[in-house]
Amino acid sequence: MSRLPTQPTSRAAVALALGLSFGAMASYAAAKPASRKPTVNVAESKPSGRAKDGLRQLEIARPRVGLAAVLPELAETVGDVDLGPAPMPGGSRVMTREEILAALETAQIQGDFEIPAALRLVRAMTLLASAKLAELTREAVLDNRDTRGLTLKSVKAPARMKVATGWTRVTAKLARPPRKSGEWTTTVMLSFEGEEQLLARIAVPVVFDVSEELAQPDVKQGGPLTLIVKAGLIEIRAKGVAGANADVGDTLPVTLRPSGRVVRARLVSKDHATTEGVGS
Repeated sequence: MSRLPTQPTSRAAVALALGLSFGAMASYAAAKPASRKPTVNVAESKPSGRAKDGLRQLEIARPRVGLAAVLPELAETVGDVDLGPAPMPGGSRVMTREEILAALETAQIQGDFEIPAALRLVRAMTLLASAKLAELTREAVLDNRDTRGLTLKSVKAPARMKVATGWTRVTAKLARPPRKSGEWTTTVMLSFEGEEQLLARIAVPVVFDVSEELAQPDVKQGGPLTLIVKAGLIEIRAKGVAGANADVGDTLPVTLRPSGRVVRARLVSKDHATTEGVGS
């Protein structure tokens, strides 16, 4: 039998030694002044499910384990008390009775609760069918600004996938589109995020239609540019010409006018380039 978190008197010690029932102990405790530590019934709870090692198993749907998930009867009375991180998707964590008693004592919660010797915590998972995964992919692609100029033609989602329960946001990331109009087959990387935690990444094959406008580079070779050169607090701007086709973020040669000097610069917009952060 586990030691109760209250400090027993000699009478309580005698009662424990004689094996009196928990009911008798509760009657005796009621006659004493209120204790700041919880009175706990350490009998095993009825398991809702058991892991392979025989421990009672609980599924956790959030990145942190709340006391209410372990002792549901407290949810409406004392609120939630943090018991630490939940296991990562696919993993598990054993929580002992001592950890729960310590959390009750820290929160100054009193009561008669059934607490098993140990619990195995696992992350709750949601099974996504192919149709649902395709729907989430379409929504995430529409929310991605990098898909402007692209038309999503088809989604070839996997048959089904498991994702940790609790995601609140799904984002899509894709490679840079080719500078060629027409059909483009690629893979979208979906990220399932929840409460500042990445829960899963799933690669989904898709087919886009690349527009004529998107197929054009942001700056064509020979196009005019303004080159920005910074030296400490000094900023100098000079006229130049793009030496190659380029997109925003690319490094390209820029020919300065009228000197004809060629420098390497990074394209920061369709008409500006900078030497900042570019190696010589």
